Parts: sequence; C-alpha cells; structure tokens
Amino acid sequence: MVKVKEARASWLASVFGLIALYALGIVTPLATIDSYLGSINVANLLQAIFALLAIFFFNDSVRQLANVPILSWTYYAPLLSIPIMITCFVLIEDKAPTAADFIFPRMGQLATASYSGTYMFALLFTVLRLVYMLRHKARGLLAVFSTGMLLVAVGCACHLAYVALFHFTPWDELALTIGSWFYRLFYLGLSVTAASWLVLFIWKQFPRLHLLMGDALWLTAMRIKFSVNRSRFKPVWDFFNETLEDGIYKSLIDVHNRERASLMTFSEPIQSRIRKIEAKLNAQI
Repeated sequence: MVKVKEARASWLASVFGLIALYALGIVTPLATIDSYLGSINVANLLQAIFALLAIFFFNDSVRQLANVPILSWTYYAPLLSIPIMITCFVLIEDKAPTAADFIFPRMGQLATASYSGTYMFALLFTVLRLVYMLRHKARGLLAVFSTGMLLVAVGCACHLAYVALFHFTPWDELALTIGSWFYRLFYLGLSVTAASWLVLFIWKQFPRLHLLMGDALWLTAMRIKFSVNRSRFKPVWDFFNETLEDGIYKSLIDVHNRERASLMTFSEPIQSRIRKIEAKLNAQI
C-alpha cells in the first residue's frame, strides 16, 4: 500500500502528523522536548510546521484519490508560509520559558500575531483549496469529507478573527469567545475528514486487496519454504516494498527460477495454484 501513489502522500501526512502530536508533549513532557531546542518554545514552531505539512499531504492524498488535477499556481502556496512563520517566530521577544499556551501571553506583539495568523491562514488556504477542487465531486463520502474540511476552515477562521480582534482592537473578551471555538471545530472537522478518507481509501483499495493479498502471502510463504532466495528476509521485504501486482510477478519469477535451477517439479496442487495466480495477474494487466 505504501507504493500506491495516493497512499504515499497519506504516509507522509501520518509521519508529519505524529511528529506534530509528539511536539505537543503528549508522550514526552513539553519542557523536556523544548529543552533540547533551547527552552524558547521552538517546539511550538515545529508543531505548527509539521501540522501544516501533515494537512498539506493529507489533502493531497485525498486529491489524488478523487482524481482531481493539481491547480499548479496554488499547489505549493501554503508551504510558502513556513519561512514567514520562522521569521515571525524569531522576531518574537521573550520566547522563554517553555509553555503550552505560548501564543496567548505574547499576543500583544505584532510578531506573535503575524506568526499565529500566518499559520492559520496557511491552514485555511489549504483546506479551502481542496474543498474548491472537490466541488464537482462532493457526493457520498466525498461530501462528508468536504463537510469536515469546511468545519476545519470555520475553526481556522475563528482563530484568525481572534488574532485580529485581540491584537488590533480592545474587544479582548469577544476575541477570546470567538477563539475558543477553534479547537472544537478544528478537531471535530479533522476527525470527520480523517474517518471519511479512511473509509474512502479502504473502499477503493479493498477489491485489489481481496483479490490479490492471499496470493501475495501464499507466494511469499512459498519462497520462504523452498528457500528461493539466499536470505529468508528478502521475500518478506519484497512483500512490503512492492505493490501487490509487482510483488506477485517478482515472486512468480523467483519460484519458477528455483524450480528450473533445482530440477524439481512442484506438486499438482501447487502448480494449479500458480497457474490460477498467473491467469489472475494477466487479467489484471
């Protein structure tokens, strides 16, 4: 599944998302993580960057799954916010000590408002870009996905409103009230999008998995049983490192080569299974 084009983007999203979650201090205390980075809340910057990358690649995975072409001029636009975020973060004064609520006490600084606002605007842009691309295909699960994305977008808009009101107006209470909706809408929307994407991906890939997974596992076991390769780890490595079709094709070649090299003949049940797999593979091609 790693070799499937849209799955590669989802794996990248998962890796970046896990790093972003780790930077929150869920597994290792936030102060410990940040201590290795100078104890000036660099962990907050890393969390924002990796979260943005996770959502970027997650959205790209869904775009590929829905066969939506890239709008080239907007594709990499959200990533341009990363150097801006880094620059604004550097300009924030008194970044120590490490704190989970790093942004709020420093919102009076223009650099902090710019840092937080740029991050949220990049997320909002990424989400709305995908919703726009899916506008003609938003049916069924994709409609659920788009709804989740819209909730995320509203959450980001709430945070942007909070930043603008809190920094540029005296309406601090109103800003805090609007900003409090960010986490509720953001994580609710993200949960809806993740669940609908997972169902959509499994629904699309299940016919292939159901048709070919058993054959791939059987051939891998055959390669191990008859010592087709010098290393017994190679069949297992090929199983994870190749697409199902490529892995089956490669395993069939290795099994046939072993049969010829050792001048052995497989039993009729094994030969019959191999012929069925070959016919199935030819039908797929």
